[in-house]
Amino acid sequence: MDDFLFALNTVLPLLLLMVTGWFCRRIGLLPDHLVKDVNQLVYRVFLPVNLCYSVMNTPYDTEISGLAFFLISGGLLVQFGFLFLVVPHLEKDRKKIGVMIQAMGRANYAFFGIPLVAMLFPGQDTSLAALMVTVTVPIYNTMSVIALCIWGEGEMKPGKIVLNILKNPLIVSSLLGFALWLLHFQPPAFLKNTMSDLAKIATPLALFTLGGAIQFSSAKAHIRQLLIVIPWRLFIAPLVFMAICVACGIRGVALACAFIAFGAPVAVSSYPMAQQMGGDGELAAECVAISSTLCIFSTFLFVYAMKSLGLI
Repeated sequence: MDDFLFALNTVLPLLLLMVTGWFCRRIGLLPDHLVKDVNQLVYRVFLPVNLCYSVMNTPYDTEISGLAFFLISGGLLVQFGFLFLVVPHLEKDRKKIGVMIQAMGRANYAFFGIPLVAMLFPGQDTSLAALMVTVTVPIYNTMSVIALCIWGEGEMKPGKIVLNILKNPLIVSSLLGFALWLLHFQPPAFLKNTMSDLAKIATPLALFTLGGAIQFSSAKAHIRQLLIVIPWRLFIAPLVFMAICVACGIRGVALACAFIAFGAPVAVSSYPMAQQMGGDGELAAECVAISSTLCIFSTFLFVYAMKSLGLI
């Protein structure tokens, strides 16, 4: 019963924050343009400050799991390689192939995952989740761009891909926090308190706007594609790769990071990227919406299982 309540108390706050955002949008308090603007604020201000602050304040006796970094980054690359080979045999519409590969391989690590780790380990050092952004985000972005270039109307320019990765605010802030940590930099009290206050806004606001962004348009038209994408993103991928991590001795925060990397819902930014690069934007939006809704149930099941088995 304790494990059940732990899983329930972890997932329900995520659900309620998302439902609140969705409800506010439904009654007109959160119009579409505001969802987009607030998402930009979260992406460019609150989450970067949160990441920088978390990494910068990592205790120096924290054990950074090199094995976890290797398994997660290697697993993501293997997953994308598998999807590049298999998905074109499951779908013939070129505009849908790239979108499906992106949706099946690209998780909403920062917006959904980092808040989840904080809730799973209250009061504990979860800076590993922030550091993992420097591995997951470049892989997600690079592989997604390549997929959409091959099976879309995008033009693959290696230099542009590298530049976009280097300009990503989540990566920049994580690297900045890591550099400040290495330098043993201690900001003055007024700056540290300001960063702390901004960092606290990131988690609830990210989940609130994620709920506001959820919308279902014509899912029935893409039911076959969604029945391929959603089970992979929320159940198959996390089950396979977490089993590998557990077999290799990964536990605690590192295992939670692995779950997020492979089992979080489809990244919200998948939709605008698919639109801009000639993919099926409608299918991309539905992948985000449905995975963001159903992830509450898959997250509960995985959290309950990990807690019951003493893995977290």
